[in-house]
Amino acid sequence: MTISLPDTLTVDNSGKYIVSIRLRSDGFSFSGYRPSTPGSFFSREIGVEKGESFAESLKETYFAHDFFSWTYKRIRIITETNRYTVIPKSLYDEKRKQEFLDFTLSDPGAFCVGNEWKEKVLLYPMDPEVYEFCSRSFINPQFYAHLIPQLMWWEQESLKKHTAAQVYVSLHEKMIDICCFRQGDVQLVNSFEVNRPEDILYYILYVWKQLELNQEKDLIFVHGKPDVVNRLTELLRTYLRQVAPVEIPSEAYLLGREMALAPMDLIALSICG
Repeated sequence: MTISLPDTLTVDNSGKYIVSIRLRSDGFSFSGYRPSTPGSFFSREIGVEKGESFAESLKETYFAHDFFSWTYKRIRIITETNRYTVIPKSLYDEKRKQEFLDFTLSDPGAFCVGNEWKEKVLLYPMDPEVYEFCSRSFINPQFYAHLIPQLMWWEQESLKKHTAAQVYVSLHEKMIDICCFRQGDVQLVNSFEVNRPEDILYYILYVWKQLELNQEKDLIFVHGKPDVVNRLTELLRTYLRQVAPVEIPSEAYLLGREMALAPMDLIALSICG
């Protein structure tokens, strides 16, 4: 598979770009932008053939394209996953991080990666072969669970919303993230597998009930493919009054038209750095 890059990205100016390798169960993407340069964002999708090893597909793609080995301003390896656990720093012990993760997973033993966020640590699994390959093949990569940049941005946004609680919903192909904040304090973080639109509605209303949120005053913001967001917004307004799409700041949109269709975590990283 040949991946074409924008003409503006070359080996001579790659050091001005921030790029991301975003890993999913069914493939990965390569995206990047030049900070403060309008229209510079791009994203390229790479699928994994059915029955092919994810690690082998990643390696083949890497060695088939010289640009993966170029020097960039920053490179991020983002894993989209609903398999994680969040631990308060006061209880966290680096030496026991594998034990913490194994306790959460139904298939323990995966390589454990940790991201710190405020007074918490989010632990998530990676294929050890993928982690090792990325660590030695890319120059100083930063590893993130996809949820971390979202939490960073939503925390900032929640501080602007006065006293009401804010529920943020990020829609993926077969998964949703639901996070609740109240003036910067996180109330809930969870991700769910979904196969039908009814599943999305069920989990949102279940969380609403679990947290005893106010149907009239508390806020819910949704991000995803526009057609899905529009349908879900209509359904939610049957039960909740304050429903709206996530508002993307103009500085993110200025990076390029493709940014409007990017996953929430890539948008959040372009805003929060």
